[in-house]
Amino acid sequence: MLVSFSFGGSEHAIYPTAIISGNEVILVDACYPNQLELLIDAASRAGVALSELSKVVITHHDYDHMGSLAALKRNYPQVAVVTSAADANYVSGKQRSLRLQQAESIFSSIPDTDKPQALAFQQMLESIESVDVDVAVADGDCVDALGDVVTVETPGHMPGHISLYVKSCKTLIAGDALVVEGGQLAIANPQYTLSMEQAKESLRRLLHLDVDTVVCYHGGVFRGDWRSSVAGLVD
Repeated sequence: MLVSFSFGGSEHAIYPTAIISGNEVILVDACYPNQLELLIDAASRAGVALSELSKVVITHHDYDHMGSLAALKRNYPQVAVVTSAADANYVSGKQRSLRLQQAESIFSSIPDTDKPQALAFQQMLESIESVDVDVAVADGDCVDALGDVVTVETPGHMPGHISLYVKSCKTLIAGDALVVEGGQLAIANPQYTLSMEQAKESLRRLLHLDVDTVVCYHGGVFRGDWRSSVAGLVD
């Protein structure tokens, strides 16, 4: 699904994903804050009714992936929230956001002219609503009742980051483990990747999967020789 929006005078796009598995409708990631209506509209254009959602999987607790999660849960209280076990306490608010901790740790080194913007970023992170986690998954766990949607732990961008592999259509839903830039696969922005070494190791582990399509939250869909692309990123 394509969610497009304007911010800071420029156009942006993200790609949350809906998976239909038997009687289940599973959403992967929940947009920036205050984007529930955009998400509902994007789902409708894709032929997906969010009122039928059974689960929402949050690949990691960054603000652009769980920003509208609380609003989604209020609108659709039947939805079960799924995260990795490592990320559950951050999504539920039991531990402080790692992104907020990162922003605070570098604040003193930022030029004074940039500090107002950096402080506003911290305040935005602090405003993200936490949501109770219903299901915590580990590597290899199935998200759906049919066993078609499998959790793949992909730490690096954040320690609790997960991706999903949909076996029936050989599709990897990468979250931020990968992005599409200029039509090619790339590692997510190093500035926001907490461990580049872990991120590369996660990509090496993905290479055993039989993948025809990669869906990246930032950049959209990649089809082609994904193994060569990923191998080139981790050499």
